[in-house]
Amino acid sequence: MIAYDEALAINYNLYQRLLRAMDQHDYKALENILNQRCPNETTTYLRTSLKTLRKHLPYTQNSFTYPYNNGRIEGINNKIKVLNRVAYGYRNFTHYKNRIILHFNLKSVEKTTENKTRSTAA
Repeated sequence: MIAYDEALAINYNLYQRLLRAMDQHDYKALENILNQRCPNETTTYLRTSLKTLRKHLPYTQNSFTYPYNNGRIEGINNKIKVLNRVAYGYRNFTHYKNRIILHFNLKSVEKTTENKTRSTAA
């Protein structure tokens, strides 16, 4: 299918080179790809993506250098948003905060002498 359309082949090969550089964590290859002039057949969508990658290239280098990402924080934020939708909002913010803390086990649960559990969240 790629052999039938030259523009498709150029866009596909450029896209695959970008993916390969990112998968192999090869910053120099990514930098070389982004610094090359785009062929005329490159689509406007791919040109926009390349322009964005060029703009954020120094920050992209950090993601190649360091193994850290914000995936865990994004997951926590997503769970809090889901909890907010399911609960339809809490009238008391302290109850909402306690629910989040209990949901993520951020504080331990203490046992009282009467065999009742109570939270130390707030």
